[in-house]
Amino acid sequence: MSRSFYDLNFGVHPGGAEKDVHYVRRTLEEVKRDLSVELLDQRNIYLLCYYGAWLNLDGYQNGRRTESIDLHPFLEISIEGYPPITFSGPQQPVDYSFSMDEESEDDSSELSHRMWHRRLGQRVGITVHWDSISVPPLCRRTVSEGDSVTLYGRPFPASYGYQDFRG
Repeated sequence: MSRSFYDLNFGVHPGGAEKDVHYVRRTLEEVKRDLSVELLDQRNIYLLCYYGAWLNLDGYQNGRRTESIDLHPFLEISIEGYPPITFSGPQQPVDYSFSMDEESEDDSSELSHRMWHRRLGQRVGITVHWDSISVPPLCRRTVSEGDSVTLYGRPFPASYGYQDFRG
């Protein structure tokens, strides 16, 4: 039985960091809540800004992926003392060059270092401009607790809720 659902997926290719999480959800409100929890962790902000993490919202209608939305262009990261960081896409932050960090003599003062080590305190604010994102509503029967679904490009099924596909 094919179900409709959203897949919020956030990750990086293995290397110096590794992340591959998916949230299989039936409502956009659940997706918004999941994303806000992910973005509370400054290490995840680092992965977006410096490491080139992907962040997509995929829509599945009756079990088939019909939409894949890159969420980068809808993010705005505010850090006290720095210009707002926005993105034109993955690995494409706008208004702040992280290459300046690589030229610094003292890596503990680098913005990327402080993000990775979660040392920015309460100086970080993140806005997701949901009103600018055209997310199609789900049709027919949606996933529920206990359901398993097939995700695009994944050999293993995913269950409703949070999935971590690392390793």
